[in-house]
Amino acid sequence: MRNRDRMRVFKNGRIWHGWFYTPEGKRVQRSTRMRSKAAAEAVVAEWERAAADPNYAAASTATLSQALKLLVDDREQQAKAGRRADSTVAFYREKAGVLTRLLEMDEHGEYAPLLLAQLRPWHVDRFIAERRSEWAIAPRDATVAEDGTVLMPGRPGRCVSDHTISKEVVALRAALKLARRTGLFDGDPGAICPHGFAPEYEPRKRFLTREELCRLLASQTRDHAAQIAFMVATSAEWGAVTRARREDVASDLAFVRVRGTKRKTRDRIVPIVTDDQRSLLKYALEHAQGENGLLFLDWQNVRRDLRAACVKLKILRCSPNDLRRTCATWLRAAGTPPHLIAPLMGHADSRMVERVYGRLEPAALAQLIAKATGSTSAGSQQTGTDRLAFGGQDGQRAARKSAKLAPRAGFEPATHGLTVRMAAQACVPVPMTRARRRAAARLWPALRSTRRTRTSGALPRLRVRPSNPGRQHEWLES
Repeated sequence: MRNRDRMRVFKNGRIWHGWFYTPEGKRVQRSTRMRSKAAAEAVVAEWERAAADPNYAAASTATLSQALKLLVDDREQQAKAGRRADSTVAFYREKAGVLTRLLEMDEHGEYAPLLLAQLRPWHVDRFIAERRSEWAIAPRDATVAEDGTVLMPGRPGRCVSDHTISKEVVALRAALKLARRTGLFDGDPGAICPHGFAPEYEPRKRFLTREELCRLLASQTRDHAAQIAFMVATSAEWGAVTRARREDVASDLAFVRVRGTKRKTRDRIVPIVTDDQRSLLKYALEHAQGENGLLFLDWQNVRRDLRAACVKLKILRCSPNDLRRTCATWLRAAGTPPHLIAPLMGHADSRMVERVYGRLEPAALAQLIAKATGSTSAGSQQTGTDRLAFGGQDGQRAARKSAKLAPRAGFEPATHGLTVRMAAQACVPVPMTRARRRAAARLWPALRSTRRTRTSGALPRLRVRPSNPGRQHEWLES
């Protein structure tokens, strides 16, 4: 009777309406928009529960846009506290816009809020499918003049990669975690977002050789060449290059301040030690044309210009991050340990250097191994995969040394696993009877050929060397 007194439903035409009392005693009446009495009673029960529990009411009406706004606001607060960079905030704002566009927009482009209480895994699956069908770089036809001259070459399109989609799914998972903490979402973010979706990370291996760098510098304007030289000399990221100032470089070119902002370790002092670093930094200072205290001018589209220069020079394309990798690779090839390269690049530990920036070619790796082992022979100076094989006098000596480490094998096949160590006093010649010969022939095919030849007295027997009684016994031909 109590529930019946507090919750009532009645029919008005074909639609059921309902009313209930709030905990404060206020009577609320509205339409349930249901044609079934049972469904109408369930709706009114949800109304009453939401009125009694404010947290439940907030969770039942929260939308995905609210969760994404929580995420962006949280990252902005962390950026103000110095824990994150402004570029990180822009990253999450961009990903939130993509999620809103595909999950909360209808086919007409109008905003249709998605309740977090109604969010299901199939929403994320649909989002992934739609993103895979979108263009990251739209295809473009070639622009041809009337006389047939190609004004702008065409290009093939490229769809959004799974690596990009995985970052957007990570942003969605972070938004749901914040919404759950604030009481707007009572589900499991792990059940909504797939965990195994992120593709295997394959770091780039591109770095410039000294010849390629010289050709690239010669193809650029003075200020652009100075920026390229600065990146290779200091391992500075592109954002730090745009913020570089002349006072950041020491007067004796011994140290350079790199104004990174991604994390605290990125704002660092880089020592200039090698001859390559010193010469490139001196080149950058001589050719830089910055104004108002800045070391360099503004480079509008560095990636496009570098790609076009590489195409013109007929070398593999490179990016600003590849120039940063060039610095780490040259230092690693010179023998610098990864734990010393990591602080120079602004990393907290050496894991990124070992996985991404400090990976060496087999030839450079062979040189480091030869240097560490003290090998200076011609074999260590070979190129390609030959450096990894035995070669030269050192290789021959190593082969002879390795042969001494293992006992000498008899004639085919080696039978060290069938021999038994025993004292010389316990070794007595054992006559080879017909039964023993048949048993041995099943274990050792060489005896079968001996049996077929019918040579008189040419039977294997056991012999012990008197000079070394403890050595393994060998099967020898009489």
